[in-house]
Amino acid sequence: MKKTLMAGLFALTTAASCVALAMPGMDGDKGRYHERHMERIATELELTTEQQEQLRAVHEEQFEKMKALHDERKEKVDAILTDEQRQKMQQMREEKREKMKKHMEERKERKSDKRDDTRSDAS
Repeated sequence: MKKTLMAGLFALTTAASCVALAMPGMDGDKGRYHERHMERIATELELTTEQQEQLRAVHEEQFEKMKALHDERKEKVDAILTDEQRQKMQQMREEKREKMKKHMEERKERKSDKRDDTRSDAS
């Protein structure tokens, strides 16, 4: 049971770090999201302080490994592409970041609107 729980937590934290890596330029949000996520897991699973520290260490280790893999992939891709193609790829990345940023802002607004509606209904 304990192994299954740890495997599930590992998969969950790995998925969370994938999301975090997919949203560059949103470091503040990433930090807040990660903290809320860790607090929720700690509360729901009734983790001890030691377990929380161990989980954070595993998450940080995996994040660093994923970042290294991401950097390695980028270097390999850049070695294949011409200068013009690299510039175009960079432009495509920036456009994707802007689109993601806009999407996240819209999502945040929708969540805020839903909270406001819920509060109005409760009054």
